[in-house]
Amino acid sequence: MDSKAIMALALKLAGQDEVPADSGIDLPASNVKRALFGIDADVGDLLLAKQLGYDILINHHPTGGGSQVNLPRVLRKHGILLERAGVPRAAAERAVDALLDEHESAAHARNYEKLPSEARLLGVPLMAIHNPCDEIGRRLMDETLRAGLPRDPRVRDAIRVLNKLPEFKKALTKIVVRMGSEQNPLGKWLVIHGAGTNGGHPVAKAAFDHGIDTVFYIHIDAGHLRRLREEYGREGPKNLVVTGHIASDSIGINVLVRELRKRGVAVDCFSGVLDV
Repeated sequence: MDSKAIMALALKLAGQDEVPADSGIDLPASNVKRALFGIDADVGDLLLAKQLGYDILINHHPTGGGSQVNLPRVLRKHGILLERAGVPRAAAERAVDALLDEHESAAHARNYEKLPSEARLLGVPLMAIHNPCDEIGRRLMDETLRAGLPRDPRVRDAIRVLNKLPEFKKALTKIVVRMGSEQNPLGKWLVIHGAGTNGGHPVAKAAFDHGIDTVFYIHIDAGHLRRLREEYGREGPKNLVVTGHIASDSIGINVLVRELRKRGVAVDCFSGVLDV
């Protein structure tokens, strides 16, 4: 396989027709037999890949170039998730606009050429597969909950169901209720993942204010969490369940890794990927 075929496989698994803005090939590889797959790469990882003879370094998070600069475009997927859950379009768009206000300026300021330029100097093929893996992971989490929840579930039941996924079993970070209570009714729920980054205060607020009782995030900033607790109560009726960044990212990554291995690519996972 070459790097284009690897990306095409990720898109197929995610049900996507085009490469999302937060993913891309920085330095292509023509014949990949051995791949190193991680979550957060730096120049030391490029040197490791070169020294150990890998044909490509596949990173999950955006590596630079367009995948880093254009990451905020993927935040619009939050609006799609909210609308699917019944949030009015205007409210969903306001939530996304608030996210963009925070993230666009940060993306604009990043050194987008650092890692790609180092990859070119070292001659180590490099690519980022972010949103496709996250979308696969979101779907798996959603499907796992729908298939496993009992009638009239409570938050603790949802945590029990998700903990059946091997990535959550293996992770040092356990699923936690950051707001609300494990004893609360789960009510109407929504998994928010696969949209660039977590939706923070704006997306959770849009969900809570329009009939969603429980929101699942994979991580959340402390400042955004504080604002949500101030509005809805630390142990109020609305629930924010945080599943853990690395474990949740690994769910979608592992689906792709297994498919690459089936196709004869020897994949070694490192840099956070919980290879189960």
